[in-house]
Amino acid sequence: MQTTSQLRLRKGFVLVEVLASIVIASIVGISVAELVSLFLKQLDQVTDLVTARQRGEMILSQLELPVLRAGLFMPNTPDVFISTFKVGSMDLVKGALQKVVVGWNKPVFLCEAVDGKETKYFKKMGIVYSLDSSIGILTERDVEAGQEVSLKLSSPCPGDQLRAATTLIGTDCWVTFSGCETPYLIKAINNVNKSLTVMASRRDLIPLFSELQYVRALCAYVDFPGGASPSFCLQDVTRGSAQPIADSISQVLFSFDEYSKILSVYLLIRGNHRFSRQITQGDVSGWPINDTITDEDRHYRLIAMAASWRVRNWLEERQ
Repeated sequence: MQTTSQLRLRKGFVLVEVLASIVIASIVGISVAELVSLFLKQLDQVTDLVTARQRGEMILSQLELPVLRAGLFMPNTPDVFISTFKVGSMDLVKGALQKVVVGWNKPVFLCEAVDGKETKYFKKMGIVYSLDSSIGILTERDVEAGQEVSLKLSSPCPGDQLRAATTLIGTDCWVTFSGCETPYLIKAINNVNKSLTVMASRRDLIPLFSELQYVRALCAYVDFPGGASPSFCLQDVTRGSAQPIADSISQVLFSFDEYSKILSVYLLIRGNHRFSRQITQGDVSGWPINDTITDEDRHYRLIAMAASWRVRNWLEERQ
């Protein structure tokens, strides 16, 4: 027969103990839930900003090569730039560049100005630049203005890179040569004999073993800046119309220091998630003109990215 003390031991937890266990478990559960929620919010924020930064890095990497080669082996002052890219009726500036950006008249052309406190910024940029071809020139030629000359090449010209000038003229009808300051219009291409016939608007010397350079142009800007669906657009003027290459790039600003020849690009980039309230308040670190940030921008997490390059190819114009 069981004693009274043995029966008391088999009764289990009393009500107070059960309630205390429930309270402790609830506190632990709430704490864990808050930690998980905080972790998920931090993860969402980090993912948002990392994605935004990746977009910015992609844009800046696409601009770097054209900027570093802007104006290479070509004149840079407006009057000379316009005149040397005109041979007879073939006019690159009016025929191609200014159809894309009104007023485009030099290798680095900025337009749609926005005044900052100390620096003037621009919303659109056009660049004319040269690209290496790995094709050498095997004949030295002293070229007179308006004279057709045939050049012997080390290898044939790729058919997808150059074409002879017709009534429809683009940058792929023009070449420059390392060591020259003059662009040349392509009159004929003979890949069987590995030769190229060119003409220039002014006298210049094409050195022996100089390298043929492809002339290219691009235009960069943001479509619908600060609006509901902004996108960063690049137009390869040589190839065709502008193409959106990255969404959520809300704004872009360009600046160019004529003295130091430093070209700077600033990007205002949104995260993926749009919040119902304005989540970004105040200034955005690194963005040069915070007055341009719109109410729509502030419904997103925002970061600013920037890059600066020295345009090293600027030449003093010869007389």
